[in-house]
Amino acid sequence: MQNLIKFLFIFFIYLLSMNLSFAQDADNTNIVDVRQAAMQAMWARLDRLSTLIAQPGDIVTSSDGSTIVIGDQNNTKPTEYYALVHGREAKQDALEISNLLSQVENFWKDNTSIYHVKYTNAETLIWLIPEAFKRYYTDAVIASENLNKSFVSEETTKIQRSVCMLALSCGRCHGGFRKVRFDNLRKEGRGWTGNYESCWIYRNEITVDASSIRN
Repeated sequence: MQNLIKFLFIFFIYLLSMNLSFAQDADNTNIVDVRQAAMQAMWARLDRLSTLIAQPGDIVTSSDGSTIVIGDQNNTKPTEYYALVHGREAKQDALEISNLLSQVENFWKDNTSIYHVKYTNAETLIWLIPEAFKRYYTDAVIASENLNKSFVSEETTKIQRSVCMLALSCGRCHGGFRKVRFDNLRKEGRGWTGNYESCWIYRNEITVDASSIRN
């Protein structure tokens, strides 16, 4: 009888540990799902914000899915053109990116790496050199905050530089800490790399002094 009770007790402990393990795995999966959804939401907004730095002849996709060739805007401000193309204010997209960045900042926990959640696109370098990842992520946060401040100033040049700095900070982080497959590159490439012609002058600036991304 004692052996049976002992066996049932051990079996109960085993089941409890298994349930806890499954619950933890489900929690890890949820965290990855949320951060991936947040990143996709940020990318969609950043891709729209590229309209602010578009040059005549560039092709942008409006919110209804149609493609528009950027013409000579003459006296129309980029923010006004943005509202016409996308049916929303550019500063709202910028604010939402800032909010999303802050909401998922701590969502790269140790138990959400590829060793725990098989379908994540996050590189293991995030957990091998967390200080570097934190610095890059903080750069993106600061660049996002600077973009929000630039809309208050209403200075076109300042807004455009801030858009580029945000795109470049995202691209720099993804370049080091995200697995980018060809299909991802086609879908996200420009927005995540900051590889816009209008941003090339700032790419050189960052090469010389990486801290300029925070200015």
